[in-house]
Amino acid sequence: MGVRVNWDRTPVSVHHPNEAVLEALILHLRNIYGVRKRSLVMKDREGGGYLFFLYQPCNPKWILEFKPVYESHNEEE
Repeated sequence: MGVRVNWDRTPVSVHHPNEAVLEALILHLRNIYGVRKRSLVMKDREGGGYLFFLYQPCNPKWILEFKPVYESHNEEE
């Protein structure tokens, strides 16, 4: 399952069932693009899984290019 982003809300919310995937996405955005203004990863009480909020502009392409490590391993099997 891919990362789901709600661009229609302020702040933008980023969702995924796996907390580790969101933590890896945060590192990707910080290390490659300097995105630092965000919340901690927390449980998504409404939709299940986990989420975090972005408090600064983020190009959607930056999130689309992110590939969690575990997904690439599963594709090879």
